[in-house]
Amino acid sequence: MSAFLGPIHYWLYRKIQLQEELIEALAELSEKDHWEEISKDGLRERTVRRELRPLNELIDITNIHGWLQERIQDVEGRYALLVTALLKADPSRITALEEEAFRFGKAHQLPESSDLSDAYRALEDSLLNGMPCDRVNVLTEQSDACFSWEQTEDIHAEYWKAVGGDPENYYRLREKLMEGMLDGSGIRVRSEDQIHYSLTRSA
Repeated sequence: MSAFLGPIHYWLYRKIQLQEELIEALAELSEKDHWEEISKDGLRERTVRRELRPLNELIDITNIHGWLQERIQDVEGRYALLVTALLKADPSRITALEEEAFRFGKAHQLPESSDLSDAYRALEDSLLNGMPCDRVNVLTEQSDACFSWEQTEDIHAEYWKAVGGDPENYYRLREKLMEGMLDGSGIRVRSEDQIHYSLTRSA
């Protein structure tokens, strides 16, 4: 990466901020529904750390790549910790968490006029998939009928395993978030194995 801040750095920071917003939304759901775990052992304080200052006021300009990598690792770890702690107390809460992820996605909804290319770009602009140089998502088809891509490696599972969680919960929430973003656009996302994904027009 460059030694100077450029559009790609702001783009990545925005994705980090969106995941911070999602963490905060799930914590607020926990408090609204009176889930005791959110106030135990300082769980909220350990997981919700949304930073509102602009990137240029925060980043170590002498170590841009390293600073952004650390922020990704931090936000991924806190997300995994929050969800895992809530579900360990009551696994049935996954339904409420999925509903909240859908609502969060809908708050970042695509315009109804979006085509498949717009939808793919919106997901890429929103979902955190490591550093750009990781090239986690690889497009396999681009057409008016279908946009498909492959996730070349699972860069999220390690954070969930580190806190004794199930990586499957990450993908369940992510799917609902994507569905929320696409709600009303006439576009649907499909994945049978969490590796291969496709966007198509609803029948």
